[in-house]
Amino acid sequence: MYKHILLPTDGSELSEKAIASGVLLAKNIGATVVGVYVVTEPRQDQLEAWLHHDPHYAERRAALFEKFADEYLSFVSNSALAEEVPCTCKLVRASEPYQGIVDTAERSGCDLIIMASHGWKGDASQLLGSETIRVLVHSKVPVLVHKPGADSGT
Repeated sequence: MYKHILLPTDGSELSEKAIASGVLLAKNIGATVVGVYVVTEPRQDQLEAWLHHDPHYAERRAALFEKFADEYLSFVSNSALAEEVPCTCKLVRASEPYQGIVDTAERSGCDLIIMASHGWKGDASQLLGSETIRVLVHSKVPVLVHKPGADSGT
């Protein structure tokens, strides 16, 4: 059975529902959870263009994403704490969110990834969001995609 479950977050409502379900699964099977928030790094040409207009852009951007990470990962850790599930959280930097998720799952020894079907920018008319598809394609670790039902509450 699964022992280490990765719970990626982007702070979206669907992400929070997937985390809640993942924590409950972990509790029921005696697993630990690893929360991860991925900060995407801008391409060098983008960064140079932004720095041309605002020399402090990089520092401001970093501070903003640190704030997001604290908030989103606190949700993971508090959800786990409420259910007495052991939890660690990681802020990861990567060029693409899916890369950070896949790499963190492998480096952390996770044997399952539970993630939302869509994130902030997901199109609800699509079956899966683009990052979810990329994780499914690139992950060597099994992925459980959480798509909340209309009447399930999660």
